[in-house]
Amino acid sequence: MASAPAVERAMNHPFEPDVSFNENSSELDLRALGRAIRRKKHWIIWPTLVTFVLVGLYVTLTKPTYTATAQVLLENQESFLPRPLRNDGPSSENTTFDAESVGSQVQLVTSRDIARRAIEKLHLVGNPEFDPLAKGIGPISRALILFHLKRNPTNIPPQDRVIDAFAKRLTVFSPTKTRVLTVEFRSHDADLAARAANTIVNLYIQTQSDAKRQRAKLAAASLQIQIDDLQKRLTHAADAVERYRSTSGLLAGSNNMTISGQQLADLNGELSKARTAEADVQAKTTLVREMIHAGRISDVAEVANNDLVRRIAEQVVQAKAQLALESRTLLPEHPRIKELNAQVADLESQLKKAAANTARTLENNARIAAARVANLQTAINQQKGSVDRSNANEVHLRELEHVAQAYRDQLDASMAKYQEAVARESSPATPADARIITRAVAPDQPSFPKKAPMLIFGTIAAFVLSSATVISSELLAGSGGSVPGSPIRQPGSIGNVALDRERQAPVKQLQDLGHSSSRNATETGEKQVSSAAVAMAATKLDSGVLEKSRAQARGARIVATSTQARPEAAAALLGFARGLAGDGRPVLLDLDASGSEVTRLLQEEGSASRNTAGIAGLTDLLTGTASFAEVIHRDGKSRLHYVTFGSAAEFDPAELDLALDALAQTYDFIVLAAPALSASAMATSLASHVDLGVLLDAGEGQQRDEGQAALLAAGAPEVVVIGPTEGREGPALHVA
Repeated sequence: MASAPAVERAMNHPFEPDVSFNENSSELDLRALGRAIRRKKHWIIWPTLVTFVLVGLYVTLTKPTYTATAQVLLENQESFLPRPLRNDGPSSENTTFDAESVGSQVQLVTSRDIARRAIEKLHLVGNPEFDPLAKGIGPISRALILFHLKRNPTNIPPQDRVIDAFAKRLTVFSPTKTRVLTVEFRSHDADLAARAANTIVNLYIQTQSDAKRQRAKLAAASLQIQIDDLQKRLTHAADAVERYRSTSGLLAGSNNMTISGQQLADLNGELSKARTAEADVQAKTTLVREMIHAGRISDVAEVANNDLVRRIAEQVVQAKAQLALESRTLLPEHPRIKELNAQVADLESQLKKAAANTARTLENNARIAAARVANLQTAINQQKGSVDRSNANEVHLRELEHVAQAYRDQLDASMAKYQEAVARESSPATPADARIITRAVAPDQPSFPKKAPMLIFGTIAAFVLSSATVISSELLAGSGGSVPGSPIRQPGSIGNVALDRERQAPVKQLQDLGHSSSRNATETGEKQVSSAAVAMAATKLDSGVLEKSRAQARGARIVATSTQARPEAAAALLGFARGLAGDGRPVLLDLDASGSEVTRLLQEEGSASRNTAGIAGLTDLLTGTASFAEVIHRDGKSRLHYVTFGSAAEFDPAELDLALDALAQTYDFIVLAAPALSASAMATSLASHVDLGVLLDAGEGQQRDEGQAALLAAGAPEVVVIGPTEGREGPALHVA
């Protein structure tokens, strides 16, 4: 626990704050505000009841309006069944709907043409809800018509009279990022609202179908003229082609070719075949020669397939077999062996001759093929000359044929489109680019007025508005709290003296403060100085110090002490501090490190915790272990705030100046409850740093005078003595 000398050293430290607070905080007294609301409750109850009744009458007497809704989906209704079986690129009927297209369809639904047709189908002419002439012309309307300020409805066509009211009750819109058209129609008749919405969407679908049929009719008429012109042009072009073909001799053969061209093509085909045959024979001849030279006669197909060669080969095989058989028992020089060898050599010689004959035959065939190729090449060269002479005529002929073919293609395309247009024109079921997805039904509940919501919200609005008005008036009048930024209010016993150099009635104000202190102390039930025993002696107060604190826009600092540590002094101090709460925002700082009687009184009254050791206090704030919100507590019986001494053993004395400066920017009065003069010199140490000194429960006159002198000698600007005086029954105040 920090000792009293530590606090004394802190107060003797030069007051040089490092942080300044430029804004004054205000405190809202919720209890006073609640009392003001209860006092003016009639200003809240009666407007709320009147509003409830008026809204109830309005929703009851107002004729209900019903809203029917129908929805249309915009999409291409063409399918593969009615669509033409041709693929010539994208069709103009394949409609795509973007935001602009949807907006255009909304305008189409709200067009006057559809409105007139709907009015005629619904028989709205003569309906009093839509036709102003059905209600008759009133006197005001007659006067306006007389001065030409209003059109005479009798001179307006019937449908035009109704169309304005019809358009006001019709609403068409498209939800965002959709291709859906929502059609809403309002009427006092629910069935009429539903019939009108359905009639409008049906007329819109019918208008779309009629527009498609009309477009098909116009397209058919235009195509008919184009087809007649193309037929004439195609006839002239075809005649020109045939005349030129006959005059130039470009007669057509098979495959739409001229005769000379056909002959050239045939010769070219024969030449290709001859060259192929020549190459084949030459290849075979070369292969046979190579195989004969290699001794592989039996591998040549042409040689192997020859009957003579086959028989010779068989004889060779038999002779070799006989030779092998005889060689097992006879020697090579035996006559039989020599005979067989000679027979084998003769047969092999015959086989080679047969193969050579086959090769010569192939060579003769190759020469014949070469000769045929040469003859065909000569014929082709001759035919080319005749073809070259007819090329110029054929080029011109192809140009004429191209022109004729172009006319023919255009005529075919136009004829197909014409047939399609005629089919669409005569079709009674041309699909529109929209379909109905929701049909309107007669609504059960009116769309206006909504009785329950209007009653509830109207009553709540009236209650909130009247309550806000009462609260605002109280706040502006100042009964709910002090206005931020206003000058710091001083209590009646001090502030008036500080601001009024003529010192207007200080005695009466301090007497009231004494009575208030006495009453507050009596309520606590503790031993104290009664109102009859408390004497207050008054002298002139020096207002310079208090006026200085007010000019600096900070709270007044008051040091309160007593000559002896008595319960009566603590009760008087608590009553004095609570009395200040009626004139401003006070805070009481307990500076008694040995156990304050003021804290004990607050404990007994239930305003503070029974265990003060666990409560954060001033020393905890100065050491940084607690914040302002944790150390400041509120008295349960007044608006007084208090701070206990705390539990920290050490702290920085320089931090006390900053804490007091911060509290001075927030509170109007800072009461420093110092220990008794007989127990500590803390009060005299604080005297030079405060704006006022208060000496409570001064016992004997000598002790009172000594206490006053000590405080004044220590530098206190003023000293107020509160307590019983000798030989006087009435309350009095003595000020040094």
